[in-house]
Amino acid sequence: MTARLRRGTGSMQTLGANMEQWLFRKDDMQNTPSLTSSDYSTPVGKIITLEDERLRRNKGCGFIHNVVRRLELPQLVASTACVFFHRFFMRQSLADYQHLEVAGSCVFLATKVEEHKRNLKDVAYKCALVATKGNEAESVRSRDNWVKLLQRLEITVLENCCFDMQIVHPYEYISQLVIEMNISVDVAKAAMAHVNDCLRSVICLLYRPEVIAAAAVAFALAIRGERVPVEQLFHSPVLGLTAQDEQAVNMCLEDIAEFYSREADLAMEHMRQMSSRPGSGG
Repeated sequence: MTARLRRGTGSMQTLGANMEQWLFRKDDMQNTPSLTSSDYSTPVGKIITLEDERLRRNKGCGFIHNVVRRLELPQLVASTACVFFHRFFMRQSLADYQHLEVAGSCVFLATKVEEHKRNLKDVAYKCALVATKGNEAESVRSRDNWVKLLQRLEITVLENCCFDMQIVHPYEYISQLVIEMNISVDVAKAAMAHVNDCLRSVICLLYRPEVIAAAAVAFALAIRGERVPVEQLFHSPVLGLTAQDEQAVNMCLEDIAEFYSREADLAMEHMRQMSSRPGSGG
């Protein structure tokens, strides 16, 4: 699998070799450890489909957000945990590691990295609570098991993330764009919400944070029916985008739109399944 070796040029921060190893091409997403046995140790019988991988990544990040919410921690912790989660599964197969267990471990690690530390047993209990869909009695019984899982998986996640714990998120760039481009607070909030939503996809593995920031702002403006100041956005000193980056922003915009389209399809399928159940009134 080949990472995209392209150094960031944004004025906010120069991204070095550590960032470069976590940027991938779209065709790499067709050749992850979960999807192939040719270059990895995943047995042929355990290979999963691309759609299943997308679904498990989505559910894993949903689990992360729910645990972080129950811990009453800021969004930054969830965002960092999601990035760890996606990076981990570019090194390991979803067939070999249970996605919710890895997600819980990523939360525990992110609380340390973002300096919002929580007691191990507290994180374990919240993981159990989310995993059991709020069943407190069952959560208490399974808490000790979660403690052991988080302890065991923490070093595994660290190793597979190459001990690279410094994560740069698009939020910093969006905040600066608000000032530079005189963007309204509502648009900025919408752009950040799009970034949060798309953490359930692999967008954070395909584009640098400044590219995602530009695409999220453009998407937020477009869906509100407002003019997208393309020239100003592409030539922003805050972002420091190159001509090659302009194409990447357009591709990222398409990926954001595709993500929401898939989410809508999943929601419709869920509604159809619910309505077809006995006693649903459908």
